Amino acid sequence: MRKLVNPQQIQMFDPFDSVLTDQTRKHLLENWQGVFRHVLLELMPVGALSEHLDPVMGRPSKELYSIAGLIFLKDCFHWTNDEALNAYRYRMDVHYALNLEPVARDISIRTLERYIARFEQDHLAKTVMAERITPS
Repeated sequence: MRKLVNPQQIQMFDPFDSVLTDQTRKHLLENWQGVFRHVLLELMPVGALSEHLDPVMGRPSKELYSIAGLIFLKDCFHWTNDEALNAYRYRMDVHYALNLEPVARDISIRTLERYIARFEQDHLAKTVMAERITPS
């Protein structure tokens, strides 16, 4: 089952209000985390990624924008799979960039590898870079 949270959707209450100081929020907004959250996250190829999932049947997927974003960040920062998992689990700046609420997160190595395989199989990373991020 597909799970999507539109990154452009504005939340009534910002879940980061209780955990970020004004200075920390400003820092995140002005650095890669803010750019990623407010510009790049919505460009992730979740439509192509969701084609592998039934729209209503089965176990709910991980939130697809955040998973696609994590794979993109993993590649950009040259993280190993374990480093990407730890960033997803523990790093609040990564939670902010991926538009995830600042609560405990977990993902298995197998789940990450499965989504990476889908990215590679469908050439989604190349598509993101060539069609969405590189200026025409």
